[in-house]
Amino acid sequence: MNQVQGKPSKYKAFFLAVIMPNIVVMVIYPLRDWFSTTDIVMLQLLWVAWVAVRSNRWVAAITTLVSVACTDWFFVTPYFTFHIENIEYLVTFIVMLIVGLMISQLAGELNTKVRDVQLHASNSRLLYELAKGLNSLDTLDEQKQYFQQLISEHLTITCQFQQSHQQSAGEFMLLSDKEQNLGGFAFTALLSEGQRSFVNTAISLLYQVHEKTLLRQQSAAMSVQAELERAKNALLRSLSHDLRTPLATIMGASSMLADDEITLSEAIIKEQAGNIYEQSKILNQHFDKVMELSRVNKMGENLCWQTINLQALLSEAKARRQQQLAHLVVTTNIDANSSCQGDVTLLEIALANMLENAWRYGDGEVVVEFTQNRYESAVNYQLLLSNKLISKPQASADEGVGLGSVICDVVAKFHQGTFSLTIDNDTEMALAKLIWIKNND
Repeated sequence: MNQVQGKPSKYKAFFLAVIMPNIVVMVIYPLRDWFSTTDIVMLQLLWVAWVAVRSNRWVAAITTLVSVACTDWFFVTPYFTFHIENIEYLVTFIVMLIVGLMISQLAGELNTKVRDVQLHASNSRLLYELAKGLNSLDTLDEQKQYFQQLISEHLTITCQFQQSHQQSAGEFMLLSDKEQNLGGFAFTALLSEGQRSFVNTAISLLYQVHEKTLLRQQSAAMSVQAELERAKNALLRSLSHDLRTPLATIMGASSMLADDEITLSEAIIKEQAGNIYEQSKILNQHFDKVMELSRVNKMGENLCWQTINLQALLSEAKARRQQQLAHLVVTTNIDANSSCQGDVTLLEIALANMLENAWRYGDGEVVVEFTQNRYESAVNYQLLLSNKLISKPQASADEGVGLGSVICDVVAKFHQGTFSLTIDNDTEMALAKLIWIKNND
C-alpha cells in the first residue's frame, strides 16, 4: 500500500458534495407532496452518511451544508428562497446540520483509523518479506539491492544507495549512525513523518541482517580455521610419532655398526643392516603417505564430481595397494550396478587407505558395505569397512593416528562429509566409516 493516503480529486469532491445533493433533490422534488420535511431531511442525511463513509470528513461537511441549503430552497415555503417563516423548520435544519457534521466527523475518524490499520498491516507485511528476503542473501550488495527494490515499490519513491550524502532535493538516511562509512539511502522526495519512521525501521532491519551475516561468515571462517589447525596438529602428531620410531632404530643400528670399539659378528652386522633396510622401507612408506596427502589436498581444490561404479572403485582401490592387499579377503554387499557420485581418484585413495589399515591391523578379512539415502536436497553416501583386530592401532594422545586416517578425513571433508574410525574393545572389531554428501543442483 502506498504510504501517502489518497484524497479524492477536486472534480470528484465537487460532484459528491454539490452535484449529487441537487440530483437527489431533483429526484425527490416531484414527490414533495408525498413527503414531510422531516422525511426529506432523513433522505438527505442518508446521502450525507454515504459520502462520509466513502470519502473524507471535509467533503461530507460540504455535502451537509449543500443538502441543508437545497432542502430549504426547494421544500420549505416560501419556495426558491432561503427565507424561513416557521421556526420549526429552523430547528430541523440546525439539527440536520449538527447531525450531518457529527456523521462526517465520526466517519472521518473511522476512515482515518481504517487507513492507519491498513497502512500498519501493509508495513508489517513488507517488513516480514524484507526480513525473509534479506536473510536468504549472503552479501551486503545483494541485500542493499533487494532493499532498494522493495522500499521503492512500497513508497512509490525512488530509493538509491549512496556511499556518501550528495546534495539533492530529496532525503538521505544513513545505514548506521555509528558506521557512516557504510553509506546510506537517498530518496528522490521528502518523506513524511510516518514514512521516515517506517524507513528507519527497515534500515535498522537491514543493518541487523548485515551484522548477522558478518557474524555468520566470521563463525564459518573460525570453524574452518579450527578444522585446519586440528588437521595440522593431527598430521604433525602422526609424522612425529611415525617417523621417530624408524629413525631411532636406524640411528641405533648405524651407530652400532660405526662404533670401532664394539666387535660385531657377521650375523649381528647382517641383522643390523637388515633392520636399517626395513626401517628405511617404513620411512619411505611414510614419505609416500605425505606425498599422497599433498596430492589429495591439491586435487581437492578442483573437485570433479562423476558417476562411479562401486565395484570398479573397489577394484581400483585394491590395485593401488596391489602387493600389500594381495591376500586380503574382501566380502561386500556391492552389486555390479551400484554407483555413487564423487571424485573417483580421491575416493579410490581414501578406500585404498581404509583397506590398508584393515589389512595392517586385522586378521586378513574385511567386510565392505555401501548404503545411500536420498533426500530432496542431497544424497548421503556411506562406505563401511569392518574387520576383526589382531593388533590395535596406536591411540595415545602423543602418538600417531596414522596418515592413512588423516588422508581419509581430508577426502571426506572435500566431499562435505566425515570419516570416523571406531574400535569396540569388547568384540575386538574395528569399524571405518566414510560418509560424503552430494547436493542436488
